[in-house]
Amino acid sequence: MFALAKLLEPSQVGQYGLLVAAVGYSIYFIGLDFYSYTSRQVAGGDRSLWGRYIKSQIALSGFLYFVFFPSFLIIFAIAWLPWSLVGWFFVILIFEHACLEMMRFFIAASEQLSASLVLFFNQACWAVAVILLMVSGEYFRGLEWVLSFWIGGSAIALVLACLKLKRMQLGGWRSRIDWSWVWLGIKVAVPMLIATLALRGIFTFDRYLVGEVLGLEQVAVYVLFIGVAGTLLAFLDAAVFSFAYPGLIEACKMQQADIFRRTMRMMLVSVVLFSMVFTVCSLLVFPYLLVWIEREIYLESYHVFYWVLLAVVINALWLIFHYALYSQRCDGHIIGSRLLAFFVFLIASYIFYFPYPRDSIFIGLCLSQFVILVWNFLAYRAVTPRALLGFGWN
Repeated sequence: MFALAKLLEPSQVGQYGLLVAAVGYSIYFIGLDFYSYTSRQVAGGDRSLWGRYIKSQIALSGFLYFVFFPSFLIIFAIAWLPWSLVGWFFVILIFEHACLEMMRFFIAASEQLSASLVLFFNQACWAVAVILLMVSGEYFRGLEWVLSFWIGGSAIALVLACLKLKRMQLGGWRSRIDWSWVWLGIKVAVPMLIATLALRGIFTFDRYLVGEVLGLEQVAVYVLFIGVAGTLLAFLDAAVFSFAYPGLIEACKMQQADIFRRTMRMMLVSVVLFSMVFTVCSLLVFPYLLVWIEREIYLESYHVFYWVLLAVVINALWLIFHYALYSQRCDGHIIGSRLLAFFVFLIASYIFYFPYPRDSIFIGLCLSQFVILVWNFLAYRAVTPRALLGFGWN
């Protein structure tokens, strides 16, 4: 994001941010949040059935592609994105969805190293490569080069994921597609999908609201700032949560209270410490990086970073209790908190627009995350059995 901000025009960075948001939101329609069902089936489950699970989910995804792909053209018809990006959008969407599902499967199967490897090529390695290319000459400083390398990195990640699946020698590949299992999963996943769409709606429509209220160049500012702050969540997801939540699910299944409490303590301590370190370091270093970018629009809007950083830290905190609720199958609270947060975001953004027109969206963002934190914490205290409750300090 720093390289894009320095080497591309703000309008191009804004288009990139809107494309990322559109791809990220569309994935939930074609993925149906089905992983919320398969993760519970895979974690601590019978490996001889995993091949059948994957095969059945692939069949479901193919059907959803056929259903939803035509409707995604609305994004371009209403000019949220230019038609010049339509081909890039669909290709990236397919690769991103496949890589995401592979990462989720590996995490649920306690193959965190493989999940991290897929994540590295899907979201990190190609970015370094395209930066080096853009620095080498002005000819390569275009959005099409960024998108080409994005697709290339995702393709490599997908090939590595398939090779890993082959080495795992899972059973069930020759079984028929289990449509009854798929239907049962849909009934479990769709309520969670509603919750996810509400949550991701906050982090999708925020960019479009910024574009409508403040302009496309301010979208570039927001995308850069939330990209930097979001590094905290990406790190916690890869280094903390992806290791913790399969263990929480298994501990709940086996009624292992000590393991559950120790895992909760590990998540709490890790999130608090990393959030503190990240906050201090980013506030010390980020201003100098903005000077290095040499574009006044980012420096003039630096105060936005405080709002975005606050929202991300609150997000990291509520994820602790989210995974505790998820492992106990308390989906009602997860759905309720996210739906409420989505409406709080929209209402607060509207109300605060009149006294604070340039900050209303960011105030709404922070309030929405705080609502989820409060709901998840109170729900965790209310529904968790006394034997599991706590953080295992003793």
